[in-house]
Amino acid sequence: MSNSNSSATAPRSHADTADNTVIEPWYKQFWPWVLIAIPVTVVIVCATIITVSTSQGSFNMVVDDYYKRGKTINVVVAKVEEARKRGIEFNIAAHDGQLRLRYVHGQPELLSALKVSFYHATQPDKDFSRLMSVAGDGTYRTDVPADLDGKYTITVEPHDGSWRVSQQFRLPLLKDTTLSPKLYGV
Repeated sequence: MSNSNSSATAPRSHADTADNTVIEPWYKQFWPWVLIAIPVTVVIVCATIITVSTSQGSFNMVVDDYYKRGKTINVVVAKVEEARKRGIEFNIAAHDGQLRLRYVHGQPELLSALKVSFYHATQPDKDFSRLMSVAGDGTYRTDVPADLDGKYTITVEPHDGSWRVSQQFRLPLLKDTTLSPKLYGV
């Protein structure tokens, strides 16, 4: 009798189950590793994203002095509006290392020097400016890089900065093209 009672209370081994199947330890099973892999993968991806974003340089998405920047934009808009009010338009041609600029409308009585700036759409190292004086025939001429090619914003301002005309063009401009005041890209 004691044999039958003692066998019923004895602890079972991993191999002794009701249907005689072997239960493996947790670390030898598939599903715990799948469940562990999900958060580990998330941690690795987050660490990679943080590393890449910090190593790619500083991108100033937020301007510290946004109030000053806003005031500056308002001044530029006021200059463009002044050019519109005066009806200022130019004919412009830029090719073969030469820039030619001539008033079409809004020419002042006294022609003064003009500051012409070229801003490349994607490559700031190609930006440049020229100060242009008027020739006897009322045309402004200056030298520009002979290999001038690509999308540029051309900005024209008088020496006193009272107005501003700005427009985007794909250079070179082989024919006379109208340059008029635009507000985009302020």
